[in-house]
Formats: sequence, C-alpha cells, structure tokens
Amino acid sequence: MASKTDSSLKKEKIPTYRYVATTVHGKTVQGNVKATSEIAAERIIISKGLDPVHVHIAPSMFSLEEALPSLYKVKTRDVVIFSRQLATLLRSGISLLPAMDILESQAASSRAFKSIQGTIVNDIRSGVSFSVAISKHPKAFNDIYCRTIEVGEETGNLETVLLQMATYLEKQSELTKKVSKALSYPIMILSVAVVVIVLLMTVVMPPLLDMFTSMSVDLPLPTRILIAVSGFATNNTLYILAGAVVLVVLILWLVKQPTGRRLLDKARLSMPILGPPALMSELGRFARTISVLVGTGLTLQEIMEMLPHSTTNRVFRDALDYINERLVLGEGLAAPMSQQSLFPPLLVQMVAVGEESNTLDFTMGVVADFYEASAEEKIDVMVGLIGPVSTIGIALLVGFIAMSVIMPMYTLTGSF
Repeated sequence: MASKTDSSLKKEKIPTYRYVATTVHGKTVQGNVKATSEIAAERIIISKGLDPVHVHIAPSMFSLEEALPSLYKVKTRDVVIFSRQLATLLRSGISLLPAMDILESQAASSRAFKSIQGTIVNDIRSGVSFSVAISKHPKAFNDIYCRTIEVGEETGNLETVLLQMATYLEKQSELTKKVSKALSYPIMILSVAVVVIVLLMTVVMPPLLDMFTSMSVDLPLPTRILIAVSGFATNNTLYILAGAVVLVVLILWLVKQPTGRRLLDKARLSMPILGPPALMSELGRFARTISVLVGTGLTLQEIMEMLPHSTTNRVFRDALDYINERLVLGEGLAAPMSQQSLFPPLLVQMVAVGEESNTLDFTMGVVADFYEASAEEKIDVMVGLIGPVSTIGIALLVGFIAMSVIMPMYTLTGSF
C-alpha cells in the first residue's frame, strides 16, 4: 500500500512559482519557490523577509500535460459532484474513509480527478486529515475550498460545509459559462465576417477591379478606394500575415506581463458593453465568497487574505489587497471599500450594515443574489446589443463593396 501511495504522490508534482519581491531596503529581487498554491508561495516568500510584488507559476519543460491540458484538467463539475456525493454519504452515517472508497470505485468524469481521488484515499488511510490530503491538489481544490473544509473538520460540520462549497462552486461556474457563451456568438460572427471579407478582397475582387481599371473612364471615389485597398492587400499579403502574427504574439506576451495584464483587465472592466457584466460578475463573486466563508466560521481577516486569489482580474485583486491591508490596520471592511471606485455605494452600505449588525453572511448573500442577477441581465443586454451592432457593421461594409462594384457599371453603361 505504501508503494501505491508513493507512486500516486509522485504523479502530483508540487508546482514551482516564480516571484518578484522587494527587500526591506527596497531592492527588487526575483526567484523561484516550490509550493502547493499561490498563497503558500507568498507565505514562504514573506518568511524570507521579502515583500512579494508578483507571484505566478513558472513555465516548465515540455510535458504531455502541457501539450494536452484537456486530458489533465479537473473540471469544476467534477469537484461539485464529488462534494455533494461525499456530503450525502457522510450524512447517511458512513465515515470518511469508507465514503471515499465508495466514491473512488465509481467512474469519475475525468481521468485526472480519478487519479486525485485515489491519492486522497491513500493519504487518509495513512493518517492524513481530509483537508491536508486535498490541499496537495491545488488544480482541483483551491485555497478557499481547502481552508473551508479544514474549518468543517474542526467544527464537526464537514457535510454541511461540503454542500455549501458545492453550491458556491456551482454558482461561480454557471456565471462564468454564461459570460463565455455570451461572448462566443459575437466572436463567431466577427470571425466569419473577417474571413469572408479577406477572401473577397484578395480572391474575388481583384479580377473584377482589374477590368474596371483597364477601362478609360473616371471611376467613382468608392471604387477607387476599394481598388487601392484590394491592391495593397494583394501585393502585401505576406507582410500583412507576418504583421498579424507578430501583433498576436506581442499581445500574448504583454498579457502575460503583470503591467500588460493589469491594463487589459482595467480595459475589460471599463468597456461600454463588455465592462458592466464583467464588473457585476466580480462583485457577485466577491459577495458570495464572503457570505459562504463567514457562514462556515472563518474570520474576516482569513477571508480577505484568500479573496484576492479567487479572481483572475488584476485590477480587482489590487483593490482586494488594499482592503486587506486596511483591514489589518483595524479600519474594518466598509471604510476601505468606499475608497475604491470598483465598489458601488450600495455594496459598501450593505457591508457596513452587515458589520454593524454582525449579519455579514446573510447581508452578503442578499447582495450576491442581486449582483449575480444583475450580471445575467447585463449579459443578455450585451448579447442583444453586440448582435445587431456587428450585423449592421458587416452590412455597411458589404454594402460599400457592392456600391463600389455597381457604380462603375452605371458609368460604363452611360459611356456607350
């Protein structure tokens, strides 16, 4: 059994995190550290007397897992189903280890999660607690999940906490899927439009436009513009493609940089159509996380330490880091929130009421319901706007091309 445990642990490699930090003298230093999660990495860096500025997973050598990530990715749905099933078994009176054995024997929806379950069972059988066993698998169980489960173990409410986390993960996943589906439609339309226009300008139009230029007639302005654009695209196709590739690579590189990612996230929140749903989603996630974690018994200080890692938006994470710093200084939650423009006055007021009445979990639950509903509503509005706007834009462009072709025909007909 020990050999099986060792082999399972070897499969779950501890990731390496690359960091940028400052010393007590203000000097910037860089380095790598091995840790089970980003929070754990930051704690190690702080223990070295450094102040972490940026922490991210370091790129590794080529591996099959990186080449085919879909085969190794753990889906949120797997964790949700696992949490609900385990809670049901525990409530029926089955102890933890037999319950885990039952779940492991069932067919999991992904090979990666099946392997993780086996490792967790082996760890529990060797005497490791459930919360420690799952903390070794950050790809499946994030810090919020692990810390909440730890509290559930300490208070004897593990099954209740499992159900709370399942509901929490489900709501977050549903909102993310709705945003992705809403964006997929306009992206598909624009992609098809770009392909069609490129084919028109480089394949279909050049022979027809050559015929017009060979005629000794004055061509209308739209036709001359179209001929110039089509000629430029045809004569510089390779340069245009190379430039597009370089631009894409440059954008991808910038996005991976802290400053570039922060600018992109800021633009994403401030866009006229795309911004409101993204902001409402972040606010809903913020309120829901506080509601769930306060309800499980975690202190507000612990919650705010974990909250910045629950979002991928750098601007929102910076705001949460600021609030956490002011919270440590004893300013509470509502006061520093009011100094951040990302948080609406309604949300700040509700947090203040929850703090004063000691009902922050209930108050944040109400706020989360409101912002999640607002996010869904704004997503519907976004889809309703992007569809017609993109259609009108494509129609105007196609109309311009058609007019540029038809007008010379009338000119040629009048010249005979």
